Amino acid sequence: MVRDMTDSSLDTTGAKRFYPMAFLSIIRPQNCIIGGLTVIAGIAMAYNIAGIGTLSDYFVLFVYGYITYFFVAAGGNVVNDIFDIEIDKINRPHRALPSGRMTVRQAWMFVGFLSVAGLLFALLTGIYSALIVLIFEIVGYAYAAKVKTLGLAGNFMVAFSFAFGVLYGAFVFGEAVGFSLTSIIPVPHWLFFFTAFLILQARETIKGAEDVEGDKARDVRTIARIYGYNAAAGVSAILNFIGVVCYTLIWILGFASWDLWPLLLLGAGIVLGAGIAPLTGPTEKRALLIGSTLDKIGALVGLIAFVIIPLYAILF
Repeated sequence: MVRDMTDSSLDTTGAKRFYPMAFLSIIRPQNCIIGGLTVIAGIAMAYNIAGIGTLSDYFVLFVYGYITYFFVAAGGNVVNDIFDIEIDKINRPHRALPSGRMTVRQAWMFVGFLSVAGLLFALLTGIYSALIVLIFEIVGYAYAAKVKTLGLAGNFMVAFSFAFGVLYGAFVFGEAVGFSLTSIIPVPHWLFFFTAFLILQARETIKGAEDVEGDKARDVRTIARIYGYNAAAGVSAILNFIGVVCYTLIWILGFASWDLWPLLLLGAGIVLGAGIAPLTGPTEKRALLIGSTLDKIGALVGLIAFVIIPLYAILF
C-alpha cells in the first residue's frame, strides 16, 4: 500500500506526529479568554444589584465561572472545527485539522476532556449551574453538527454562545445566594445580553458573505448564499442598529453611570460604523471585512464596558 505523502501529520516512518501547539490553536484561546470576562461581568453586576456580602465573598465564583466558560467555549470551538473541516480546507486551510497537524480522533478526545473539565468546574458553583452547562454543551454540539448549515439559525447559536456568559454569571451568583430561579437574572443582564447577541449575530451574517465559496462545500444556508449579498448587508445593519439601541438603554435606564459616557459613544460609534460599512459595497470583500472587523472591535468595547460598569458602581 502506498502511503499518501501529502499528509503532513505523518513522519518519515508513517506514524502520526503530535503537534502540541495544534491543541492550543484549535481552541482559539484569545476568544475563550475574552469570552470568560462576560461571566465575570455577569457575576459583578448581580452582586452590585443584590448588595449581599462583600465582593471577596464571591471570589471562588469568579474563578470557577471563568474557568467553566473557558473549557466549554474551547470544547465548542474544537467541535465546530471537526464538522467544518471540509469548509476550512477552502476558507482556512491553515487551521489544525485541515492542515493535518491534528487528527479528527485526537480532536474528539480533546473535546471529551474539555467538556468534562467544564462540567466539573460548573459543579463547584452549583448543581443547577452544572445542568445549564451540560445542556449548553449538547446544544453547542448539535449546532456544529447540523444547525450551522441552516444559516440564520446557525448564526444565532454562535452569537448566543458568546453573549450567554453574562446570563450564566447572573445565574451562578443567584444560585450561590439562594435566589429563586424565576428572578435569578435581573433586567440589566438582559440588556447586556441582547447588546452582545445582536452585534455578534450581525458579524456572523457578514462573515457568511465573506465565506460564500467555502460554505458551498457543506451547503451552509447563510443569508448571503440564499438571499444574496445585499440582503446580508441589510440584515447585518438592522441587527447592529438594534444592538446600539439596547446598549444605549443601559445608560438611559440608569444601569450605568453617565461618568462612563465615553464608553457609550465609543461603542455605539464603532457598531454604527459596522452596520454602515457593508451597505457601501455588499459584494466588496474590503467593505465586508471592515464591517466584520468593526463588529468584533465593537463587541470588545462592549465587553470592556460590561466589566467596568459594575466595578465602577461598586468602587465609586
